[in-house]
Amino acid sequence: MKNLIYKLPLDKSIIYLMLFLLPIDMVNGFLLTNNIILPISISQAFKMLIVLLIFLNLAKYPKQFFLSIFIILVLMVPSFFQLFKNLDFSLLMNDLIKITKYVIPIFAFLFFRNYLKKNTSRLVFKLVNFSYFILVINILLKHLGIGYPMYSFGDIGSKGFFYAGNEISALLLILSSIVSFNIWNQNKYVYVLIALLNVIVALTISSKTSVFGIILLHILIPIKRPTLQKINVRLFLNAFIIVLIALPPLVYFSWSYVKATSIYNRLAYFYDKFDFFTFLLSNRNVFLKDSFKVYLEDYSFLEKIIGVGQSTYEQMNDFKLVEIDIADIFFTYSFIGLFLFITTLLFVLLQAYLFSKNAEKYPYANLVLLMLFFLFIISTTAGHVFSSGMAGIFIGLLFSLCYIKIPTDKNEVL
Repeated sequence: MKNLIYKLPLDKSIIYLMLFLLPIDMVNGFLLTNNIILPISISQAFKMLIVLLIFLNLAKYPKQFFLSIFIILVLMVPSFFQLFKNLDFSLLMNDLIKITKYVIPIFAFLFFRNYLKKNTSRLVFKLVNFSYFILVINILLKHLGIGYPMYSFGDIGSKGFFYAGNEISALLLILSSIVSFNIWNQNKYVYVLIALLNVIVALTISSKTSVFGIILLHILIPIKRPTLQKINVRLFLNAFIIVLIALPPLVYFSWSYVKATSIYNRLAYFYDKFDFFTFLLSNRNVFLKDSFKVYLEDYSFLEKIIGVGQSTYEQMNDFKLVEIDIADIFFTYSFIGLFLFITTLLFVLLQAYLFSKNAEKYPYANLVLLMLFFLFIISTTAGHVFSSGMAGIFIGLLFSLCYIKIPTDKNEVL
C-alpha cells in the first residue's frame, strides 16, 4: 500500500488513505470504550492528516485554497476572542481540532468535485462500497454477540466497534443511498434484497432515525422526481403502487422486530415519560430551550454576533449540547457560522438542481437533491449529521456526485 500511494498522484493517494477511515474509527472505538485515552485520538489525528492532504491538494486551485483558509479563519474568530478574554491558550488548539468536523464536509466536497471533473468515478465508488461493507459488518456483529451496544442500558442496539454511535445512522443513510442507487440502476431484484438488508441493519442499530430513514429512503429512490412541465401519470401510479406494496410489509416487519427486542421497552418508557414532541426529538427541544436561555443571558453582545467557539459553548452548557446541527452551529459560531452553513447548502442545492434538469447526462443529480433535503431534515431533528466526524467526508463525497456525467465519448468510462 505504501509503494502504491507513493507512485500515485496526490488526489488518488488521498482516496486510498480514506479506505482506512472506518477501520481506524473501529480501533479508536475499541480504545475509548476500554478507557485507553490518548492526548489526541487516533481517529482525530488521522482525519486531521486527511484534511491537511486535501488542503495541499486544493493548493492547485487558488480560489478554493483561499476560500478554505478564509472559512477556517472566520470560524476561529470567536476562539480568538475567547483567548483575549480569558487568556486560555488551550481553548485555541481544542477549538481548531473541533472545527475540523465542520469544515471536513466542505473540503471533501471541493476535493471530490475536482477529482470527479477530471477522473472516472471507479475509485470513488470503491471507497463507498468498501466503507459500506465495513459499516454493515460492524453493525451485524451484534447478532454474533460481538461489538458494543448502541445503548449500554439494557444492551440495546448495535454500533459495532465504533464509539460515536449517534453518528452511525447518518453514515448508514449516506453510504446505503449511494450503494442502493447504483444497484437500482443495475438490477431491480437485487435492489429489493439490498433494501431488506439495510432495513435489518437499521433495526439492529435500533435508532428512530436509522429505521424510519432507511425505510423512507428505499421507497423514494425508485421514484423519479416529476417536473412541472410534464408529470407522467403512469409513472406516478407505478410509484404509488410500489409504496402501497412495499410499505405495509416493511412497517409490519420493523414493528414486529422492535417489539421482540428490548428497544421496545426503552421506547415505551420514554413515550410515557415525555410528551409526543419531546419523545420524537429525544429531549432535544428541552436542550434547545436551555441553550437559548444561556445565549440570551450569558453571551455578551459581541458573543451574540460572532459566537463563543466550540469549547466555550460546551462549557457554558455543562456539555449538554442541543444535538440539532443548525442550533449547535448558531450557539457556537452565531450568525457567521449560520451564514456559512446555509450558504454551503444553498450552493450544493443550486448545483444539483441545475444538473437535475439534464438527469440523463448527470445521473446522480436527483439523488444529491433527495439526500440534501433528507440530511437537512434529519440534522434538524436528530443532529450529528453535518457535524459528524464519521460521516463528514462521505457527506462531501455524496454532494460531489452531482458532477458525474455520462461520457459522450464511447471510449470514456463513467
